[in-house]
Amino acid sequence: MLLRVVGALSVAILVVVVAALYALRPEPLASLGLLFPILTSVFITSTSLVVAYVAVRAYSREGLHSVLFLGCGALVFGCASLVAAMYLGSEGQNFSATVLATGAELSGVFHLVCASLTYRGDAPKEGGRRRPALWVSLASLAVVLLVAAAVGGALPTFYAVGVGTTILDQVVLGMAALTFASSAAVVFVVSSRSAVLRWYSLALAATALGLVGIAFSNGETSALSMRAGWATLYLGGVLLASSVLSAERLSRIPSGRDASPA
Repeated sequence: MLLRVVGALSVAILVVVVAALYALRPEPLASLGLLFPILTSVFITSTSLVVAYVAVRAYSREGLHSVLFLGCGALVFGCASLVAAMYLGSEGQNFSATVLATGAELSGVFHLVCASLTYRGDAPKEGGRRRPALWVSLASLAVVLLVAAAVGGALPTFYAVGVGTTILDQVVLGMAALTFASSAAVVFVVSSRSAVLRWYSLALAATALGLVGIAFSNGETSALSMRAGWATLYLGGVLLASSVLSAERLSRIPSGRDASPA
């Protein structure tokens, strides 16, 4: 019942956010430069940090590696998306596009590993504190190195002023969307075993759709596809948090072997 309420609320929020972003033309958008960072911090970054925390706790308790990779994927995307949102539509548009596309692809890889382990039936192993700390540290370091490389100009151009997003940006975003979509499909196959997995599959699918929308926007913040894309990413963040928190409420996260619905 709680998940249905959260799901309905998430859809309502998506509709409101899409309408608001569509209504905000470039002029008021420029005067509200913190719009995207604020929405991103609320709907993506904060929820991602909660998911990462819950995932680490779940791993320490149950020893499921799939959960650990889920937390790392959420952490990477939460941090990368916030950094990208801070420079969206500004002189740092290339930096924003670089961090978002590359961070999304890295996060998608973590989620794909999680989905694969879930599909195979991740067997519980003895948990511990060192392994979660190591993987979380590596995920955090990856984001730091990505940001440093983007700042230092060590990465190819993802956005050119006067031209828009480059082919590289569209390819990387497309790969990231495909990775998230593949993860969603894999999780959906076993989602009949758990309502939690169904919500996780929807969260991954929403993120994939959001990345596709951003890829078609050519980097223009005034484009409907850009605004709808970010709004769908916000929905994905809410759905992801809902799935993990519901599993934590039940004191367990399905491994893919479970046959009873959550």
